Amino acid sequence: MGGAELLLNNTLKLLPDHQHIVVYLFPKADIESNFELPNTELICLQHKGWRSLFSSARKLKKIIKKRKPLLVHSHLFYATICSRLAVPSSVPLISTLHSLYSMDAFQKNKKALWAEKLTLKKRHKLIGVSKYVLEDYLKLVPFRGEKFVLNNFLPGSFFEFNQPKLSSIQRDLRCVAIGNLKEVKNYDYLLGIFLNLKNKGITLDIYGEGTHKKALQGKIDKYDLPVTLRGIIRETKPLFKNYDLFIQASLHEGFGLSVIEAMASGLPIFISDIPVFHEITNDFAHFFPLNDSLKAAMLLGDLKESKKEREQHIEEGYRYCLRMYNAKTYKNKLIEIYDHILS
Repeated sequence: MGGAELLLNNTLKLLPDHQHIVVYLFPKADIESNFELPNTELICLQHKGWRSLFSSARKLKKIIKKRKPLLVHSHLFYATICSRLAVPSSVPLISTLHSLYSMDAFQKNKKALWAEKLTLKKRHKLIGVSKYVLEDYLKLVPFRGEKFVLNNFLPGSFFEFNQPKLSSIQRDLRCVAIGNLKEVKNYDYLLGIFLNLKNKGITLDIYGEGTHKKALQGKIDKYDLPVTLRGIIRETKPLFKNYDLFIQASLHEGFGLSVIEAMASGLPIFISDIPVFHEITNDFAHFFPLNDSLKAAMLLGDLKESKKEREQHIEEGYRYCLRMYNAKTYKNKLIEIYDHILS
């Protein structure tokens, strides 16, 4: 369950009076268990990669012909390409961009950019989870059709403000990072920051799994860093009350859901200085450079020493999240987009 799957699952819960058909590419146990919702039908295309793209599209075409949906809403790159090959012009198709396609799709595979341009039609609609995601996409893919920005949202349970517990500089500053252990999350750089903070009373717990786990653990052991890999966590909300600061060193993001989760929980935020993080936090956060781990370590050390500085943004950040990323606002905007398309 990545960010896109989580968003879709939470969206379906907001629309119990609609009938939903969730068509997904690859068989995955976590999808099948997490999407057990009323009025929701699950269908797996048993997709096997690029070579089965056209056969998957034919399967989807049959599903659409039989179920007769009012509209099709696709999420993520491969599902969107498959949908464009299958959805007839009589059925509206809207696609959500969850990440920076320039980095996550087009840079890794030149065929992806070709497929995107070839399948995109003016009748299609686009949603970006942030302004930055949409702007990034439009730099590479000219599109004159309708497009919208619809930020992700948090369930109401996240908006329970918890004042950080650190009361004095004598106690350790407990930091938490959440996200899959992959290159884009830039955990190696994060470890470089903590290499400069040994014996400074600052610790870090990282929640997530991924291909970089072995390398990260090797570096932690080699340099005896105050960092612990905690593995997968299914529910993040209960975590935040145990920490004093949220930290993330992402190279790029489409949105940054865990950042917003931490803000909505009342944690101070210490994050990489990238455009999308400035956008989604409205600058109610502390930022560090991605080209100077020593400077980033010094900034983190300053936050430990000054409770006033560390917590200067948390109340404004909480209120901003409550106003911008609540379920009611998201639902109203989504229904408005759907109604506009269907009209």
